Amino acid sequence: MLLIKTAWGGKSLFKDFRPPSSGGTVGEFYKLMVEDIHKALDNMGKNFPDLAGRRYEIAGFVWMQGWNDMCDPKAIPEYDKNLVNLVRDLRKEFKSPNLPVVIGEFGNGGPEASGNMAAFREAQKRGAERINHAAFVITHDFWRDPEESPNVGHGHHWCGNAESYFLIGDALGKGIIKVIEQKDSKSKDRMPPTAASTPLPSVFLHAFVP
Repeated sequence: MLLIKTAWGGKSLFKDFRPPSSGGTVGEFYKLMVEDIHKALDNMGKNFPDLAGRRYEIAGFVWMQGWNDMCDPKAIPEYDKNLVNLVRDLRKEFKSPNLPVVIGEFGNGGPEASGNMAAFREAQKRGAERINHAAFVITHDFWRDPEESPNVGHGHHWCGNAESYFLIGDALGKGIIKVIEQKDSKSKDRMPPTAASTPLPSVFLHAFVP
């Protein structure tokens, strides 16, 4: 399994990661993300000799971000549309129309949310519900009080709490596995494994942007 991670802090889906289908100027970090993924795939055999010459399967995409969109009142109303377009454009770019997707809830601050935070979470959920082969993973239960964390003033980074990070990663991993299993169970083209079959290497795309 290969994990390709792209992560740049302080970026929004509204502008920085804006996908082509949303119109306007394509985000510089959308283009950079696509470029980095292609670069990693094209050099997979060089960087991982055991995979040289082998075909691969892009098995999933994990997306978790939102602070900058949540802070911009103009971004929240169109976040669900931009999220749908992001997935559509990436599926087209990497020729994977049924690519499993997991959207991590912007759970900073815990279960109680109001104002922009509540509106943003609802926009995330709406977007995820409009994407086939996708799941919206709740993370707000993994918030820990700042007093229990090393970076009291870094709420945008979950206050640097390692337990929060671990629980979020575990939930996202379980979420993508569930989506993959559901997709495979519905696939009419899925061939039964044979003793001679060799599983394709799985490549997971992970974008984490505070």
